[in-house]
Parts: sequence; C-alpha cells; structure tokens
Amino acid sequence: MPTNRVVLNKLEFDKIASHAAGFCLSPMGQDLLLGLQAPFGQDEMHRELLRVLELKNFLLEGRPLPFGHLPDTRNLLVKLEAADSWLEPFELLDIFHLLQSSAQLRKAMFSSRELFPELNDYTIRLWLEKSIQYAVSSAIDDQGRVRDTASDGLYMIRRDLDEARSSLRRKMERILRRCQSEGWLMEDTVALKNGRQVLAMRVEYKYKLPGYVQDYSQTGQTVFIEPAESLETSNRIQELEIAERREIERILKELSAIVRSELPDVFHNQELMAGFDSLYGRARLAVDTASNLPEISAGGRLKIVRGYHPWLLISHRETKEKVFPLDLELGHDEQVLVISGPNAGGKSVAMKTVGLLSCMLAHGYLVPCSESSVFPAFAGVFIEIGDEQSIENDLSTFSSHLSAIRHILEHAEPGSLAMIDELCAGTDVEEGGPIARAVIEELLERGVKTIVTTHIGDLKVYAHRREGVVNGAMEFDRAGLVPTFRFQKGLPGNSFAFAMMKRMGFPDSVISKAEGFVGQGHAGLEEMIDDLRASVVRNRELSTQLEADRAALDALKESVRVEKSEVQRTKRELKSRGLRDLQKELEHARRELRDLLKEVKEQPEDQGAQQRARERMAAMKRKVSSGEEELSREKAAETSVDRTIRPGDLVRLTDTSTTGEVESVQEESVVVRCGNFRLTTSLRGLEKISKGQERKLKREGDEPKKAAAWSVQASSPESTRLDLRGMTGDEAIEAVSRFVDSLVMHRMPTGTIIHGKGSGALRLRTAEFLKQHRRVRSFRLGDWSEGGAGVTVVELQ
Repeated sequence: MPTNRVVLNKLEFDKIASHAAGFCLSPMGQDLLLGLQAPFGQDEMHRELLRVLELKNFLLEGRPLPFGHLPDTRNLLVKLEAADSWLEPFELLDIFHLLQSSAQLRKAMFSSRELFPELNDYTIRLWLEKSIQYAVSSAIDDQGRVRDTASDGLYMIRRDLDEARSSLRRKMERILRRCQSEGWLMEDTVALKNGRQVLAMRVEYKYKLPGYVQDYSQTGQTVFIEPAESLETSNRIQELEIAERREIERILKELSAIVRSELPDVFHNQELMAGFDSLYGRARLAVDTASNLPEISAGGRLKIVRGYHPWLLISHRETKEKVFPLDLELGHDEQVLVISGPNAGGKSVAMKTVGLLSCMLAHGYLVPCSESSVFPAFAGVFIEIGDEQSIENDLSTFSSHLSAIRHILEHAEPGSLAMIDELCAGTDVEEGGPIARAVIEELLERGVKTIVTTHIGDLKVYAHRREGVVNGAMEFDRAGLVPTFRFQKGLPGNSFAFAMMKRMGFPDSVISKAEGFVGQGHAGLEEMIDDLRASVVRNRELSTQLEADRAALDALKESVRVEKSEVQRTKRELKSRGLRDLQKELEHARRELRDLLKEVKEQPEDQGAQQRARERMAAMKRKVSSGEEELSREKAAETSVDRTIRPGDLVRLTDTSTTGEVESVQEESVVVRCGNFRLTTSLRGLEKISKGQERKLKREGDEPKKAAAWSVQASSPESTRLDLRGMTGDEAIEAVSRFVDSLVMHRMPTGTIIHGKGSGALRLRTAEFLKQHRRVRSFRLGDWSEGGAGVTVVELQ
C-alpha cells in the first residue's frame, strides 16, 4: 500500500503516530512509529493487527508488563562493531537490561501462549541468553559501579587502596591537630588540591610545616601545603588508583568482547524489542481510543459502523466537545461516493475519517469503530484536500487542484482509495461540472474506490443516474439551523447556504434578495430533496422501531420456548423417576420370584407348599409381566421426536448429560459435535436445550454417577472397559448401549465388557443386545488371559 508522507500528514496520521509514540517505553519504539514505517503487506498486516489486539486485551485484563526497563541500545551496538572499542559500566548495564527484558518477555508470553498466540509467535523468536547477563551482573552492580569481586586483581587493589587511604587519613588528622594547637591554620579541615590532601595554612607560617606547596588562595593569604610525612602514602594511593583504572578498563574490555562475540543475536533482540515497543504504543492508543479490529476484506466492500476520527477523539477530550460517529457503507459495485451537504457539516471529516482509518489499519493500528466494520485492503491511498475556508477561485489555486488530481490519475491502481475534497470547485461551475464527471469516469473505469465532496448540483444528478456512483449527504437540522454530522447514503445533500446565513446573523433583507435571485427550478429541487430526505429519515426510524419490535418478539418467543422446554424437562424427569421406581418394583418382584423357586426346590416332598408356591409364582409372574408391559409403554411414550431441531441448535443426548451443537440434519439422521468429536444419531435420541440448561448439564455431568460408572477418554487405556457387575439387567443394557456409542464416537475398534460368570444372566442379556446393535461387527467371550467367560470382547464396525 504505497502511501507517501504528504498523504499521511493531510490525513493527520502523523498526529496519531505521535500520540501512540508517547506511550512507548523506549526511543527505539518511538522512532519506529514516528518514522511512519512502510505499511505492511496484507498477510503481515493481519498478523500485526492481531498482535496489537492481543496486547490491547493483555492490558485490559490488568496484566503488568513482565519487564520494567527497555534501554535504547542502538548506538552502543554500533559502537561495539569496532574491534578495539569497549563500553562503560552503565552502557554494559543497558545491554544487560535489554537481554534481561527480552528473556522476561519471552517467558511471560510463552506461559500465556494459549491466550496470546500471536504475541507468543512473535516473542518466541527472542534469543535467550544467560552468559552475557551473568558476566555483566557479576562484574557491575545496579548503580553502574564495577564490583570489587569483578576480578581477583581488582579486589586486592581496592583492599590496598582502602588501607592506604585510612593510613593517610590518620596521618593528616594527627598533623591537623598539631597545627591547630600552634595556630598556623586558616581552616581547621583537610582540603583537596590537585588530587592531593593538603592543609590550609597562614602564609607567614608556611615554613613551619615541612612539605610541598600545592596552591595559594586568590588573596595570597592562604597557602595549601601537602605535609612531607604524608607524601609517600599519597603517592602510594595515586599509584593504586592508576592500577585500579587499568584493571577496570581491562574488565570492561573483556566484557565488551563477550558481547561483541554475540553481536548479531543482540542486534536481533534489539530489533524485536523495538518492534514490541511499537506494538505496546499502538495497543495503549487502542485502549485510549476504544479501538477494535474490523474485518479486513479482499474485496471492495467498505462498511464503517460507529467509526470515529481518532484525532478528534483525542483533541476534543479536554474541550469535551462531542465527536459524532460515522456510519457509512459502500458495496462491491458502488465504486464512487459523492458526498454533498452544508458547509461545515462534516463532509471533509467523513472523507478523511475513511482515509485515516484505512491508513491506520495498513500501518498496524487498531481503529475506533465497531468490530462489525469491514475495510478493503486498499492498494494505495491518495487524497487531494485543501483548507476549504481559504480556497479562492483563481487560476493558481485551481491549477494546484488539477495538478493533484493528475497525480492521482497517474498513480492510482485498481483497488486503491482516492479522495478529492470539493472536486473542481475552484473554477466556473459550467466547466467544473464536466471536468469532475470526466475525472470520476476515469477513476470508475480503473476500479479505484473514490470519495469526493461537492456542492455542484450537476454532479449530484450524475451520481444519481450513473451506475457504480452513489450519492451521500450530511444531514442538516432545519429547525435548529445546525448540521447533525450524520451521514445518509442514497440522497444528495443541500448546501443550506441561506439557513447558514440566517444562523450567522445576516439581515433578512439580504437573505430574501439572495433567495429571489435563485431560479424557481433550483429552489424546488432543493425543497424536493429536503422532503425526500425527511421521508427517508422517517422510514428509517420506523424500520428501526420494527427491528426493535421484532427483536422483542423473538426474545419473547425464545423465553416461551425455554419455559416450555423446562416444563417438558421437568415432566420427563418426573416420568423418569417413576420409571426408575417401577424398575425397582419389578426387580424386587423378580427377586421374590427367584426366592420362591429356591423354596420350591428345597421342599420337593411338601405338595401343599409347592402348590402355594406355584400360585404365588403365577401371581408374581403376572405382576412382573404387567409391570414390564407398563414399563415398555412408558418408555415408548417418553421417546418423542422433536422435528424443530435445526443446525446450530444446542441438544442433549436423551438419558445422558452429554450436550453438543447440531451440525447437520438429514431426515432422521443428525450429526452432533460434542466437544472435539462428532456423533451421528437419530432425532429420536435428541432433546433441544438452552445455553443455561447446557451449563447445568455440564455441571451435573462432572458429578460421579452410580448407575453408569464408566467413561471414555481418548487418551486413557481404561476407557475401553466396562464393568457391569452389581447392576440389574436393565441398568446393564443401558450402560452397554452408552458404552458402545461412546466407543463409536471415540473411534475405538474394540471394547471389553466385564459381566462376571455367576448365573450367566448378564452375559446372555448383553449378548442379545449386541446381536441387534448395527455398529457391532462381532463379539466373543474372552480367552483365559482376558478374563474367560466373565468378559465379552466387542469388535466394532
């Protein structure tokens, strides 16, 4: 997207960049933003915008940056490129902070990589380095002073230096006391001259103290003498200080050489950290202006929903002036927008807002508009705009205007955005109108998205008739004689010059004369346009009200549906509870029947007891048979088909807490996505639920179930085994049914069902069920290593 600095400045992009740079942590990030770096290609632009969006969300969550200091190391690294160069302690400390901040940033983003994947992809490229950090921090403290422990030699030198200084201090204090008692001193303190410790003596006593004159006062009354007995110690200190400087220089050269050996990687980190700093500045700007990431379209559709000119948001903050949002949409086939309307009504601001937001996106900035907005990835942005308060109808101004238009025609490629303010307004209307139409025709044929502002009536008519060109207007409140700054597509706008005159206090006589000079046709056209606009506004308000009513009705329908669903669910729960009670009664009856059979077998000779037992058995069998028939009827009645289920609906698998979203429905077959898996089932096995029910079922699903104590997890080898021991026959069949469905859903080829040997009842009922299941290819009893006759191994299709 080639956009030159002149265009960016006209759109006030430089002010936005400067404001964002003020949020940066380092001059490195500031210079990247203020340098108005070249816009990104489409793929890189999308990645850059995602990084800024993630960093904006990072900040909105209240997370602190993982590092506290980002120094500007550019000159230091350039300095190190010279082989014999070396850095001062505080400069090496800046290198340390660069590398330390890099490591801290990379670690923090990696730990949050699931939340901020694009930032992690960016920071994972940072070079992780420990040896330089360790070497520098071991040798230099936080104040930039070389540590005593930086080397053995430095430690010994500073130890000797401390001893020599202590010795000199004791000597000087002793000599000072003696001279004080003799009255030789002008000052009762030890002074420092030429780096040597001296005593300030009266000039007339200078020969009283053996030593060396280092200086005189300006008046000549005071002489500064270094005592002879301290000379040797002072010389020793001087020698040690020279040795200290040499050792420190050696250490700094050694540390600089270590950094130089890794210079390419340090440069790499510097570049990435500067880039992150620019991301941070843009993210802070996004927070400051409530900016978002709209959709970036490869096509020509432009849709701005509640878009704001960001500099107006910033600059009007102190004055608390209201900034009006822009709602504007141009379809793929609407190439040219002609905006008309009153002076100072917002035409130029609307046009510049489109251009500025487009340039911001291309340079990696989020923009203050709704996320539902859509912007094309423009091939380039061009603008011709002047100060409409000072445009004069003379040749020089118009020739400049034409020169700018010629530049646009020469350089605008298909897919570019061109904006021209007051197209051909600087010349006679009779000539300006045709020239304006010719320019628009040329841009239209080239496929350039174009926005122009105008007051020329012929251009409004042309826009109404020409395919691909559309009128737009900035509204005006005739009652209050003020612009509303709202954009309205589809109708041209009036200039409202007479209304503006009235508002500005012109005499009524002047206004009346001016209105009299206007042709009746022109006045009628302006009035008709105004009436049409009022009609459109009324229709828009009615449409908005209808949408609100429809939304309220839809909400009411949904509320009724949810309430009905809850009632049905309550009924099913009550019925299920009744079925469970009935199952328990049947099981109790079966146990009584088994006890009677056992009693009969134990008393074969007691004919009376056998007769009574047979009668009770017959009664129990009738009770069991009746109960099973009732249970079968209740289950059949419970299973109903909801034919209103559609793709996108939330559903529950009947008799389970498993929920999912419907992906497709074909007659009786339904594909449901349950988490990371898809399940194909029938409508009869599904129940439509609400989001609230889904959350409740998920919570319930997290609790352990006694009746079906099994689970299937793709990563767990135990998930292919089901233990039926201790279950009743019906409980076992229900568990086996769910187990097989789950094996199918998780694409498990085989499963093992543990039913035990016992009486063989569970094994037989399991075998009968598996014979009828369409997804079971085969089944067999286990071999001795698998559990023998106590298990059944199932093979699935």
